Amino acid sequence: MKLYIMRHGEANYPKGSYSDRERRLTTNGEREVITTTNWLIDKQPKVDCVYVSPYLRAQQTASILLSHLKTGQKQNCDDITPDGHAGSVVSWLAAEIQQHGYESVVLVSHMPLVSYLVHELDASVQPPIFPTAGIAVVDFSPETLRGKFQQLLIAERCAG
Repeated sequence: MKLYIMRHGEANYPKGSYSDRERRLTTNGEREVITTTNWLIDKQPKVDCVYVSPYLRAQQTASILLSHLKTGQKQNCDDITPDGHAGSVVSWLAAEIQQHGYESVVLVSHMPLVSYLVHELDASVQPPIFPTAGIAVVDFSPETLRGKFQQLLIAERCAG
C-alpha cells in the first residue's frame, strides 16, 4: 500500500505568548500545501484516509488537502504530534490500515516525527529533513511494519 507522510505547510511564529499547538499556516504555507497536493492528486487520485495531528497548522494542511482530493476521510490522532514516538505510530498505523483495508493513506504531522517515521519504516534511509509541505512516498507493508522509501516531494520541485 502507499503511505504518504506529509509535513504541514509553513507556519507563523507569532510574537508574544502563544502555544505551539496554535501556530497557523502562512499564505506561503497554504500555497506550498496546494502545490504538493496537486502533485499527489496526479499520482494518487484516491486516498482512503488522512490521519492528522491535532495541532492547528496540521489541521489546516489536512483541510486544504481534503478539499482538493475530494476523496477519503479525516481522522485526528493525538499521537502524531512533534514529540510522537515513531515505533508506536507505525504499529498503530499498521493496525488501522489492516482493520480498514486501506490502500493509500496520508499522515499529516510535524518535524521531527515525520523524519523518524521514514527511518523507522526503511532503516536503510537516514531520517530526511522535511521541508514544509514535503511529502515522503513510502511503499508500506502493514504486515511486516516495514516500508521502502521512494522519494521526498518538495513544493518547489512540484511547482516547476
